[in-house]
Amino acid sequence: MVLLRRFFHFCLIVALVALRDPAGASTGTPTLQLTAWNLQSSAKLDEGGETISTRGYKPEGWHPVTVPTTVLAALVENGVYPDPYYGLNLKSIPGYKEGRWLAMPKDSPFYVPWWYRTEVALPPEFRGKFLTLHLDGINYQANIWLNGKPIAASDEVVGMFRRFEFDITGICDSEGTNVLAVEVIAPGKMEATGFRTKQLEATTGWDDHNPQPPDLNMGIWEDVFVRATGPVQLAHPYVSTDLELPSMEKARLTVSIEATNLSDTTVEAVLSGRIEDIGFSKTIRLSPSETKEVAFSPEESPQLVVQSPRVWWPNPVGPQELYELVLEARIEGSLSDSQEIHFGVREATTYINNEGWRGYRVNGKNILIRGGAWMTSDMLLRFTEKRYEALIRYAKEANLNMLRSEGFSIRETDEFFDLCDRYGVMVTQQLFGRSIPDEDLAIACVKDTILRIRNHPSLVHFLGHDETFPTENLDKAYRELIAKYTPERTYQPHSGAFEVEDRFETGGTRTGTRELWTYATPLQYYVGKEDGAWGFAQSGGIGGVVSPYESMRRMMPKEMLWPPWTEGWSFHTVIQGGDYFDALLKNLEARYGRPDGIEDFCMKAQVMNYESARAMFEAYGRNKYRATGITTWKYDAAWPASPTWQYIDWNLMATGAYYGAKKACEPLHIQYSYDNDSVYVINGYYRDFENLVATAEIFDFDMKKRYSKSEQINVSADGKTKTFVIERNGSLSKSNFLRLTLTDTAGKPIAENFYWLSTVPDIPGEQGHKEGVFFTAPKSIADHTDLQKLAPITLASEYTVEDRGTEKAVQVTMKNPGPRLAFFVRLSVHKGAEGDEVTPTYWQENCFSLLPGEEKTVTGVLASEDLEGAEPFVRVAGWNVVEAE
Repeated sequence: MVLLRRFFHFCLIVALVALRDPAGASTGTPTLQLTAWNLQSSAKLDEGGETISTRGYKPEGWHPVTVPTTVLAALVENGVYPDPYYGLNLKSIPGYKEGRWLAMPKDSPFYVPWWYRTEVALPPEFRGKFLTLHLDGINYQANIWLNGKPIAASDEVVGMFRRFEFDITGICDSEGTNVLAVEVIAPGKMEATGFRTKQLEATTGWDDHNPQPPDLNMGIWEDVFVRATGPVQLAHPYVSTDLELPSMEKARLTVSIEATNLSDTTVEAVLSGRIEDIGFSKTIRLSPSETKEVAFSPEESPQLVVQSPRVWWPNPVGPQELYELVLEARIEGSLSDSQEIHFGVREATTYINNEGWRGYRVNGKNILIRGGAWMTSDMLLRFTEKRYEALIRYAKEANLNMLRSEGFSIRETDEFFDLCDRYGVMVTQQLFGRSIPDEDLAIACVKDTILRIRNHPSLVHFLGHDETFPTENLDKAYRELIAKYTPERTYQPHSGAFEVEDRFETGGTRTGTRELWTYATPLQYYVGKEDGAWGFAQSGGIGGVVSPYESMRRMMPKEMLWPPWTEGWSFHTVIQGGDYFDALLKNLEARYGRPDGIEDFCMKAQVMNYESARAMFEAYGRNKYRATGITTWKYDAAWPASPTWQYIDWNLMATGAYYGAKKACEPLHIQYSYDNDSVYVINGYYRDFENLVATAEIFDFDMKKRYSKSEQINVSADGKTKTFVIERNGSLSKSNFLRLTLTDTAGKPIAENFYWLSTVPDIPGEQGHKEGVFFTAPKSIADHTDLQKLAPITLASEYTVEDRGTEKAVQVTMKNPGPRLAFFVRLSVHKGAEGDEVTPTYWQENCFSLLPGEEKTVTGVLASEDLEGAEPFVRVAGWNVVEAE
């Protein structure tokens, strides 16, 4: 679906376009998107809605805005406040508070209501139709006025995660100008007492991920539109698929939709559906104002038994096949309303294994989950096509097969799910962060969420709350809603146990140990008793992830970047401040040497993040299916931050952790085990591979080969094969290097992997936290400080650029001409020789090393428009790699 949001583009008209229906489908029914509005604080107004919503009112001094937008986002765009994402600017915005908070200060400019106002002329196609006004996202309450008349009050329009619909047929002027005014009331009006929870209302709650925006995201954050239909209106189309397993030779489809009679007379309509060349229909009769769910079953419509269906699979194990459903209601042959959705045929479920852990199956086959926790992609809710596309495409490119949509921020949009459907990234949707006092409101929000997202094949599982149980009433309601509206999906009440023995109560998963949210060694997931690669972790991790220097310098002025932790740098981490990652900094200094500045720190951190992330995901691969999966904490970030936990940062730049994960999640992969020196080949495909050759080579610091061994192996479908155990001798230098390759018998490369190892072992020690600061006190730390002595190298390189429609493919060929190792080479494309790095760029591989004489060709793909008219310029840099003059 083409995204309809167009932030920062202020137009003076509204356009007639095809939009999604109130249940998330697109439709050919005439629909008027309301985008051009004006915004003003009620503190600056004397008039009320009965005046503001009339033609004669002049909104002088109001701010022009494009909806959807929160109040703060609109004011930033209008230049009222500086860019809140740079340096310490956010702290200068009135209403800002430190730390985690829920109650808005009464002197905040956002404590009072704010008005949105728009003037709309209906197109001729709307005349004689039944008209409904739709508001898909209001935060948090609203009074709504149209042409001087109230149509909804704030006790009715409440809750961020609900969509609202109002019949406005008798209020609109079909020939003149209509004026719509929405008075938005912010959340956070409770007393500012000590909270024992992180969420009290059905609204965003950012936990400790980033600061709370001062407006608490108040505003119209989703689409507003008017639909014009006949007497019968359609909503909430749904296709339930029952795939025959294991043959997958046929699928039974059940189609349902809600039909509502908007008129005051009884109507008879023909409701018909079409799925490609499959057609079905029935006649329905509706009393005045009646709503009825209409279903088409395979029993009454045998054509809904589809032979040899095209099946939806997660990436990379199969294609992402989608079908289109069109439903129409006609009265005496005239179209009253229509709906259109896409759906996938697949069976996705979860199970509890004999150790009490939750596992996943897709189309009858086990699948190892390796993914990340999804964070709402922008703190001010400025959602763009580019950001959604980049983040989900990055996941697909790395073969990360699941995102856990976190419950403290928004319930994700249809655009998010559309892209997950297309790229084959499964989704676990968390319902809330915590139980909220208004349980009826929570239930209404969850019902609406389920109705909106249930057609997406990428959606496979629901979590109740984050690190806590819902109340008994909420848990019961969640289960009943899922059973009624999408019984194909599974549910668990709690995101995961802190103590693994509690997994039987929480639903078969665990969360990360607190120490792993600051730093984890590559060894951790191989030897951890409570937090290693065993079972399912909803939010394990490697600790703090650092952005590349190119991204960090965009976050704040140069003087804030060094030393750790300046006020500005500490602010751009997590809300606890930079000291939260004290263990990360201490381990980095011990492992790689004390950084001499911010650029050196970023490079060393990229290396450390890479080795930890790769090892974490590899450990899950080696241990499948006693290890059933991990969605690491976390995948992305809602504002510029470093270190935090993101693999793709807010500037859409991939980190070293991302490239370590990408290497580990190759579907046919060779890897090293940090606990016992074994070498494994991991197969993520559902087919066998035979006559592969696994080779291991060890080089000392001077690149002299000290060990080599090869073995021919087979690996079964979705299986793993242990090849051999590496025999390490005592003559190795303190820093040494392991190269693994996987080829066919003719020597054709299939996969390769490169490790830097130390004769000084990692030996875990005490872990814990003191006064809110986490610490690790290992007995021994792998010593890679000699890597600082690697001689500088300039690689011989050249690149070509190929146009691919709206994208450019940059192919870079590099050769290491010298006798030394070129360590941790990082490629980047820039907007000309002096310009910024282009993000996103999807590199086939990055952050790799080249042995003496080795040559490698790598391709990166980027959007042509992101070059902003400049010629692409490739930089080849790295740990000891310097650019050519």
